[in-house]
This record gives sequence, structure tokens and C-alpha cells, in this order.
Amino acid sequence: MLETVGRKILKRGLLVAIEGIDGAGKTTQTRLLVERLMKNGYSAITLHEPTNGQYGQRIKEIATNGRHKTTPEEESELFYLDRIDDVQRNVKPALHQKKIVVMDRYYFSNIAYQSERGLDPVSIEKANEKVAPIPDVTIILDLDPEVALERITHKRNSAPNHFEKKKKLDRVRQVFLKQFGNRLNVTIIRGDDKRPIQTIASDIWKVIEPKIKDVEESMSE
Repeated sequence: MLETVGRKILKRGLLVAIEGIDGAGKTTQTRLLVERLMKNGYSAITLHEPTNGQYGQRIKEIATNGRHKTTPEEESELFYLDRIDDVQRNVKPALHQKKIVVMDRYYFSNIAYQSERGLDPVSIEKANEKVAPIPDVTIILDLDPEVALERITHKRNSAPNHFEKKKKLDRVRQVFLKQFGNRLNVTIIRGDDKRPIQTIASDIWKVIEPKIKDVEESMSE
């Protein structure tokens, strides 16, 4: 968790979600965004899901050891419980303090990955939005799954886990694009290797900055 006390005051907290398939660059872009926010004087915090809590640890075990003993319903429930815990302990308190909260994954990932296993995306979304704040803006980093897996293998120096198989990522990518691509507060940004990391970061900033200005109150020196 990374945060700072900012100099710029907001009327309310702002919730940003960075989404996309595994290997799309979410963690890198989340870090760059929060660094830029802090540099510009905003109070910002980054949170990652799944968390390191009891449910998040169980999810990570499944990713490492395999999903064959876990039903789609059980898996989705773990994400749901982990999110409830994260929202209560971290997300809501930070928003209450008028911070900009940047999520490295949020419930759109839950919808995309578990609906790929056959669950109803609408039901997952409705359940999550009863317990989790809806993001003010969601960025979906779009990337070819082959490139994503190459990044995972070579840049992370690790083998893909059980959430990161190519056919699965193909299907998950399509859910992200078809389910969320036309929504009002969702922006899809190309995250492929032909585009420099800083160019992608600039594209994200162009989306985020107007949202911040809408809720910015004043400057205290």
C-alpha cells in the first residue's frame, strides 16, 4: 500500500480501477499513475486485489496450485469475500478521507474471469455493486494474450499460473471488451509492446485528469 498526504483538496474521494487480462501492465500503470498523482500534490493510495488477507491468500493458492478442486461458484465467492474485506478495511476509509484510490484490479476482473468459467456476469456485477463502490473511472488495458503470456514468462521470469492460459485469456479479454467496452465511465487503452510504457501512462492521465478536476476543491499551501 502506497500513500501520501496531498496538498490539493478534493470535494470527495475518487475511485479509479485499472483492469485487463494478466500481463496487460496493470501494476506498472497503477504505480505510474499514483506516482504522478502524488507528484501533482494529490492524496492517493493504491490497492491490489486479490489482497493479502485470508481470502486473497486462498485465491493465490488456487492460482498457483490449480483450480480443479474449486468450483466456479466457490472461486467467485472467494473473490467476493475478499472484496468485502478490502472495501471495508481500505477502500471506503480512503474515499471517506477524500483520497484518490487506484485499484490494481477490481470487480470487473471478478466478472470477466468467473463468467469465463460459466457464471452469469450480470449476477456477479449486481452482487459486487451491493457491497463495493462503483468506480468513477475504469481503465481497461487491452493486450493480445500471446504478448501477455510472453511478458509473464520473460519479464516476470515465472511460469503462467492457472489464471493465465492462452485460451482462457482470449475468452477473458473478449468479456472485458464486449461487457464493458461501451460503458460511460470505461476507457479501453491499448497496452501492447509497440507503445512505450510512458505513452500508455500519458493516455491514462488524459482520462483521469478531467475526473480529478471535476471534484477538486481548492489548493492549500
